[in-house]
Amino acid sequence: MITSIFKFIWLREEKEFMWNEKHQGIAKIEKFVGEYNIWELNIIPCAKFKIKIYESLDHTYSGYTNLHIVDELGDFYGAVGFGKTEEAALEDTIAQFFKLTARKDIWEEQDFRYADPFDY
Repeated sequence: MITSIFKFIWLREEKEFMWNEKHQGIAKIEKFVGEYNIWELNIIPCAKFKIKIYESLDHTYSGYTNLHIVDELGDFYGAVGFGKTEEAALEDTIAQFFKLTARKDIWEEQDFRYADPFDY
């Protein structure tokens, strides 16, 4: 009998992919569930960024932007949002992005940096 670290079950009726954690030491497993192009024409110089949404084992959702914004110390951070649904996580991630941009009135191109495409 072959033992695997994770047991994967495909529920055809619901078209839902379920998984169970079977290995100690794994902090979190997330499943990629969506990617969105966000077009913004007033603040960011590049007009578009992406948000990726992931589902956790507990069926909560996290969203991450690929466009990072400089903080007061010169470090870059992406916006992160959470929700009980994919749509709620998307809305929260967008809201968090605009909270990051609300601290300044004028933004320059050098205030933004895209995440490495390999990492994102």
